[in-house]
Order: sequence, then C-alpha cells, then structure tokens
Amino acid sequence: MGLHGRHGEEGLLAKGKESGAKKIVMVEISPTMPNLGRFIVTPTYGMLAVASVLAERSKYNVTLLYDRYVGKIIPEDVVAMDPFIVMANGLTTAAPDLEAFFSRFHELTDGKIPVVAGGEHATMYPEEALKYADYLLMFEGDETVFPLLEALEEPDSSKRDSLLSRVPGLYYRDLSDTWRCNPDVPRVEKINYRYNFEIMPGAKDAGKRFRAARIPLQTSRGCKYSCSFCSWISLYGKPGYRVRPPEDVVHDAVHASEHMGINDFFLCDNLFAGDEEHASEVMNQMAVAFEGKRKPSITCLMRADQLSGGPSSLSEKKVALLARGGVSIVSFGLESLSERSLIQMRKQMTLDKYIAASEMLRRHGISMLGTFASGFDGDTIDDIRSIADFAEKMNLFTVQVYARCITPGTTDMIMSEHRIIPGHPNQYKNGHGVWIMPALMLPSQLQETMFEVALKFHNRTRSRRPAHLIFSRIWTQLQPNLRALKRIESEVLLPMRIYKSIKQEFRIDDDRLLQIHDNKDLLHRYRKTCTRIFTEEVDAAFATQQDQNGYPIAAGIPGAGA
Repeated sequence: MGLHGRHGEEGLLAKGKESGAKKIVMVEISPTMPNLGRFIVTPTYGMLAVASVLAERSKYNVTLLYDRYVGKIIPEDVVAMDPFIVMANGLTTAAPDLEAFFSRFHELTDGKIPVVAGGEHATMYPEEALKYADYLLMFEGDETVFPLLEALEEPDSSKRDSLLSRVPGLYYRDLSDTWRCNPDVPRVEKINYRYNFEIMPGAKDAGKRFRAARIPLQTSRGCKYSCSFCSWISLYGKPGYRVRPPEDVVHDAVHASEHMGINDFFLCDNLFAGDEEHASEVMNQMAVAFEGKRKPSITCLMRADQLSGGPSSLSEKKVALLARGGVSIVSFGLESLSERSLIQMRKQMTLDKYIAASEMLRRHGISMLGTFASGFDGDTIDDIRSIADFAEKMNLFTVQVYARCITPGTTDMIMSEHRIIPGHPNQYKNGHGVWIMPALMLPSQLQETMFEVALKFHNRTRSRRPAHLIFSRIWTQLQPNLRALKRIESEVLLPMRIYKSIKQEFRIDDDRLLQIHDNKDLLHRYRKTCTRIFTEEVDAAFATQQDQNGYPIAAGIPGAGA
C-alpha cells in the first residue's frame, strides 16, 4: 500500500515552509540483517541533526522518513513526493538495501533527481556508496550541506562545477564525468542544531506505539583517546573534542518527551564526560527540566578510568549528579580480558580499573553493560570464554561481544589490513560477523566462541532471557557467514598455510600471509577463492529473500576484490 495509505490525509509531507518551497526528502532505511540495533526503534542522530538544521535554516521543505516509524519505504512513494534532492544515510550493513532501493529510484527518475549520501558508510567506504549515490558528503555534514545545496541550485554547468569543487569533503563528478574528492575538511567548531521531530512523519507519540523506542542525544563529538580500532577520527576527518550547548541537549530530550512520548535516551557521544564540567551542567539542567515529570532514562558510553577513583576519575559527587540527571546505564568499552590485547588496542586500561568502576556505579544505583572486541592478537579462546564469568563479577546486566573490525583510517588498518578476509559482504559488517583473521584461533572459532559467551551469559537468569532470544536470532542469521568462514579455512587458509596447527590449536602465520600479499598470482587466487565462497554461501541465502521494504536485496558482494 505504501506510505501514503498508512498516514492517510497527512501523507508523507512533514510540516515545513510554504507549499511552493522545493522539497528535500531524507530517507533512513534499516539494514535487513539483524543486529542489536534492529531490536531498538531509534533513528540515527546524524540524519536527525542535518534534517533539523535544514528545516530551521534553509528555504527548503524538509521531510525525514524513518522506516521504523512509517512502515516500508518504497522508491515509488519517494518519487511521488517530487523532491529536489534525496538524502540518505546508513550503516555499512544497510549498503545492500540502499543500493537496491536507489537502483530502482534512479530507474523511476531517469537519474534526474540527485541522491546525496552521507554518514558512516559514505565516509569510510566511499567507493561502495558511489554505487547508489550521485554525491557523497563525508564527515560532519551539518555545515557543508549548505554550499552543496547552493551548488546544486546553479543551472549553469560550469558555474555548478566550480561551486562543487569548493564544497569540503564532497565526492562528485566533474564536467568530464570523473569522480573528484575535495580534501581539507574542517571540523565543526560550534555544534549548532536542535531536533525538530515535526519533520518526521510517524514521530508523533511514537513512544506509545513502540515499547523499545529510544532517541539518540549528543552532548559532544570526538574523543580524547586514540584506541587502535576506533574509527571516530575517520568519521570526523580530524581530531578534536567538541561540546554542545547544554540547553540544546536538554531541548532535544524535552522535545522528544513531549512530542513523541519517549523518555528513554542513549548518548551517542564517542566519550561522554570528556569535559567533566560540561557533562555536570548538562545533567544539572536535565534534572531541572524533568523535575516533577517522568524522569528520563539515559544510557551513555564511558571509560572505566573515568569512574575508577583515580586522578582522571569523576568524583562521587559528580557521579551522583549523573544519576540525578537520568543516567541509569553506563556502557563500558571493556574490549578484552587479555593484557596483551589491551596494549595492542592502546586502551590504557587494566582489569582492576574495571572492577573499581563497577563498584563506583553500584554505589549510585547505575547499571552497567559491557562491550568486548574479540579477536585481537592476545585473545585466546579461553580468554573470550572467560568473559561470561568476568561479567558476573562486575554485575553487568548484559554483555555484547563483538568481533574485531579493521576499518579505514584506524591504526589497525595501517598495521593489520592484510588480516581482512577478502570479499566479505557488507551485510555482515555489523559487529557480530567475523571478517578478520585472528592470531590465536581460526575465524570460525572466533565466530562461534563469541556467541557461545553471549548465549551462555544471557541464559543464566530470567531477566536476561529477552537478550538471549535476540542473540539467538542474530546467531541464526549469521549461519551463512559461519559456513563461508569454515569453507574458506578448509579451502584457502589451511591449504595456503596461512594458519598452522600447533598442539591442536591454530596460529596465524603472518609472514606467510604477507608473502601471499606480495605475490601477484597468489594474491589473485587467494582473493578470488574467498570471494567466490562468500558469494556461494552468503548471497545464496539472500538471493530470493525480500527485505522489509519490499524489494530484493542486492546480489553480488560490494567491494569484493578479484
């Protein structure tokens, strides 16, 4: 039936400028492949921020479509809205869905309505996002979007090309149809936006319709640390820690509560409370704003050494203020129980700090969840299995064991790019799927052990059973990836002596792997075979599947080498 039928007379258009204004339609499509985020109904903060900025400070009539609020989004409905441009954002796991969606969209429009992509996938994997977008606006887009729109309004092709060449962080085709990328992207110094949920059809009273509805809040951008695996510098283009005006953060929370009936929030900061005084002011204003009302429930990401009682730790008084302002859950990036792996990650952390931080939070009634990145060079199978018991010791209510990811722009990519398994499909790059080669076990062993831990931990108590069900569903969907890994091991990694069996345990031979990368013929065979296996095992499972938006998932493996 499409979106118009679902929303009746309101249709798809959000409230905006005068009826004659040109329209910008922003589309957010959730990935088909389930991950933990799929079980929470929440739009991404980047789309909310840019849409809200445009609605407030541009001449355009802006509509943000989020499929979890409005139901399935089909290209025909977006075309019927007669947009000036369409903007899209998405995680890498959604890339096949976006490619299929915009392939159909370009067919319907004959390529006359430009598609602009931004966000994580477009910034980190531009060569793949270019498959479905006409322009890529990388890094922070809440300022650079304005010169891009100015350029797209220019009817003269030579003048438009000149304007496009000056938009920081833009991928575009020049007059010779050659892709260009504009360098030297400045960081946004003053984060200046306030959410406007009125531009989102289906947002009104969403909290009443979705029990798992959450809204992302942002108090800062960037981080003061540089862990080897973290991609935050890649996403922002340059280092630096920026804070957002506290009153803007509180506005977003109050607006979500009043307009949407949502009081559950998660802070999408790379590092919450990197500026202690700023964080305290945000929490103080939050407590005042919600006094006498339903108290917000806030989840935030912090480091254990911020709460472990050391010289860089928050005081008991400031932690009490976090609780008063609504912080109910702190997510710790614990990453590993291996000291060697923590050193490799440049995490600057010890297990004693983890325990001290958990005790600090317990004293103030704040719950904890822990995330782990498994597969670094110090991690053994026993180390990963020990996570479940360690989580009990810390009194975590949930653990999220992710696979090590080696992503562009990180120290890991510089040092360990050769460990990426060629041809791995985007839909499994969701943290749950293994697509790297660990040092002390086979990739399939890492994949199986991660879920062994998650299922074991969440099956111990009744209160954790919902999470156990979620992890079970994700594990079921990952079986094609597991089958592909096992075939790659038996057909490629072991025969090519990339892994050796030592006393019934497997160890990677990095020297041998680097030799293969230095040999053109061996590298071609290695990449081609891995890609073929992923194609046979993974794409076969999706070839006839219809995703939630009603169109086939894109076949083929984006970005696969030959």
